[in-house]
Amino acid sequence: MKINDTTEVMVDKLAIRRNVMTLGVIVKNSSGNLHDVEVKLAVKFVCENETRIMPLSVNSVMFDEMGRYVGYANFNYELDVVFFRSNMNDFSVVVQIYDGAAFRDVYVDNPEFNQVKDENEYVCKLQEGVIRISRKRPVHSIGNNPIIKLICLLYRLIEFIIGTLMFPLFIMDGIYLYVFEKRRRILEDMYGGSQLKRILLFAKWKYASFIRVDVDRVTLKVTFVNIVYALLCLFFKKDSVLFVSTRRTDLTGNIAYVNNILKNEDVNIRFWLVPMKTKYMRYRDLCKLAYQLSRSKVVVIDDFTPILNRVTAMKKKILIQLWHACGAFKTFGFSRLGKDGGPYQVEDNHRHYNYAIVSSNEIRRFYAEGFGIDEKNVLPLGMPRTDDFFDEEYKCNIRKRLYDLYPQLKNKKVVLFAPTFRGNGAESAFYPFKKFNVKEILDKLNDDYMLIIKHHPFIEDIHPVEDSLKDRVIDLSAESEINDLLFITDLLITDYSSVIFEASLLNIPMLFYAFDMEDYVVNRDFYYPYRNFVPGKIVRDEEHIIDSILNNDFEQYKVEEFKKRSFDYLDGKSSERVAEFILSLMK
Repeated sequence: MKINDTTEVMVDKLAIRRNVMTLGVIVKNSSGNLHDVEVKLAVKFVCENETRIMPLSVNSVMFDEMGRYVGYANFNYELDVVFFRSNMNDFSVVVQIYDGAAFRDVYVDNPEFNQVKDENEYVCKLQEGVIRISRKRPVHSIGNNPIIKLICLLYRLIEFIIGTLMFPLFIMDGIYLYVFEKRRRILEDMYGGSQLKRILLFAKWKYASFIRVDVDRVTLKVTFVNIVYALLCLFFKKDSVLFVSTRRTDLTGNIAYVNNILKNEDVNIRFWLVPMKTKYMRYRDLCKLAYQLSRSKVVVIDDFTPILNRVTAMKKKILIQLWHACGAFKTFGFSRLGKDGGPYQVEDNHRHYNYAIVSSNEIRRFYAEGFGIDEKNVLPLGMPRTDDFFDEEYKCNIRKRLYDLYPQLKNKKVVLFAPTFRGNGAESAFYPFKKFNVKEILDKLNDDYMLIIKHHPFIEDIHPVEDSLKDRVIDLSAESEINDLLFITDLLITDYSSVIFEASLLNIPMLFYAFDMEDYVVNRDFYYPYRNFVPGKIVRDEEHIIDSILNNDFEQYKVEEFKKRSFDYLDGKSSERVAEFILSLMK
């Protein structure tokens, strides 16, 4: 299918085998600057009750004999887990491509893909350019049948009792393998520690395999929450809003702003703020969680909260995700399928959310893709924590506080260097400090310039700064809230950080120091083509950073359009809208 004068898309392959659909798509582009072509594809699955957008990344690129860009995208989709709450008896598959303004459906006009064979479970046909797929034998969920649920519960209970009684036998089996079968090396390769520890770990593995449950601290603690919750539900009425965070102990961010509105309303509010992984949580905290859940109808979170995915109580709650980041920039969640550090298709990480709150209508599809939920459940009510950007009194107070703390910043041109981290997460996070040599940059700028360094919280090391520059550089990576720093910033230098959305609200000039842009696109990627999306000038080395600053060349004209795309509301009332929505759910 021709998308425009320069781009053509063709579905090259579609085959289903054992509930895995292999989809291959070819994209050809004949525009200039072909090495800068950045194709964005997606796949939309639609059934009667649910829509799911999933990523489709270009795997390989070449140039044909005519010099055209040719990109090939290929991915295997596990059909049984595409939808979270719907049976995939009849559904359609539509490839989408970003044309520079929006994602467009690609209709198949000359199909050249492999048809589904008769021995497979699905039948595929083409209707008006749309690929329609249906099961030969429709399946129906029986999970809500109370008799079936009771039978399953009894069976699992019997299985657990038998497995527990057999645990001594599993230990004897480990001893037998270790002593008599001469398989000591196998156990030593599988487990560390003493001989006894290896045997016990082997027995634990066999026990877990028999009862089909991971026997670890997380499972035990989640089971504890489920049991306590079930008991407490017999005594309490569900009439509260519960704010949950595993990032912080104090009430900050989006949930704090919404709470400030709700506390003036006729609604009960509860909190559970425990910043640690599930396996390290104390049973006292877990008992409190079970109690708070037994009293709550609506649960509000602001980040990925794994423990709630495994608490059966959440099936009867309304779970709202108030994601901590604005806009849609770097891919996250299920948008990272197939990439290092990304989830597996069978995981249900974010898919329990009933609703997600975002900053604009345009980015709803990206959050639906990242969370694995239907787009209609993503609501563009605005980001509550951005309300301060429209409060002049608040901005004045923050400026005064920061100038009192750091008087050397007064009457200076403040440059905020705030890059994101490299790596797959907190454990592997790093930033290549050599790429941003503070001395080389400041030596070329006069004394009117002050530099604030604000690295991502995942970065534990300190950016090296020579003693001779201490009076011109302040490293606030471990201290101040980055949004507050924007109120005294004259220029933002970043790369792939979502701070650009808040900066656009203040019309701050921005430089994008993207020295590793190609690698970052491959390993992490963005929802939009990076070159055409960022609201400022892209620079690839320190020399161009200096030149841009000296020449006041930041391409600032891009900021206003970027802001309009990222925010539907610029009125400072996002907290009120979210609070009103929560109150409507309580009623």
